[in-house]
Amino acid sequence: MLTDYQATLTGSYDRFFRTRGLYVGDRGDTGYANLGVFLPETTDFATACDNMMARVVAKLSRRTGPLLDVGCGLGGTSAYLARHFPPSAVYGINVSDYQIAQCRARVPEAHFEVMPAERMRFPDGTFDAVVSVEAAMHFKGRRDFLREAWRVLKPGGEIVVADMVFNDEPRAFRKVLAGQELYTDLAAYGALWQECGFPDVQMEDITQASLRAFVAHFKSKALGELLGKKIDAAAFNRLLAFVSDIETLPVLAYVIASARKPE
Repeated sequence: MLTDYQATLTGSYDRFFRTRGLYVGDRGDTGYANLGVFLPETTDFATACDNMMARVVAKLSRRTGPLLDVGCGLGGTSAYLARHFPPSAVYGINVSDYQIAQCRARVPEAHFEVMPAERMRFPDGTFDAVVSVEAAMHFKGRRDFLREAWRVLKPGGEIVVADMVFNDEPRAFRKVLAGQELYTDLAAYGALWQECGFPDVQMEDITQASLRAFVAHFKSKALGELLGKKIDAAAFNRLLAFVSDIETLPVLAYVIASARKPE
């Protein structure tokens, strides 16, 4: 049974994914929905999202699994994981029936369940690793998710979370971002991890390469589509309004946080 917030969240994202009305042309059918990491040579969105996943996977020392993808979206992140781990060792959870159906079609060898991050149904000590890419800001709240991640990890298991950390309440995207946990600095955010049983949390700040670079890339692609007559002025203005809302989000930092459960 979804909470009111989860029902609003899934409804908003399901409509966004189905209509694709605010996509620029190079996203393709990758199943990705994160902002990606843009390196100097990156020219398309799919590669940027692969770069994000490469950063995440590089922080995991094991390549066997089982591994849990929390907030697996349309399955793009899980598909990447299935290229670097045994596909049958990849598990994914999400609160959207529609998105889980997409995941099962995209990665049929993996295992997907409709399940909230804050109340997982897996037994204690199930996974060697837990990852979550650009989903934790939707959980109510992170503390419950991190405690659940600690519970389902084996001793010595690893967790990697790509997370957008806010220092003020967002005014845009209220249906999916309202009620944020706010942090004055990354030390306070790290303290949350430590309180949840992860004493050695490390953080890589990717704000410029991800959030800021995504905005620049999106604007450039939208302008290219306007000049190439692929979209009209009204569609261009809708795209600019959308990306401007992302650009002005009160984000303290976009980080990839990683830690290990003590043995």
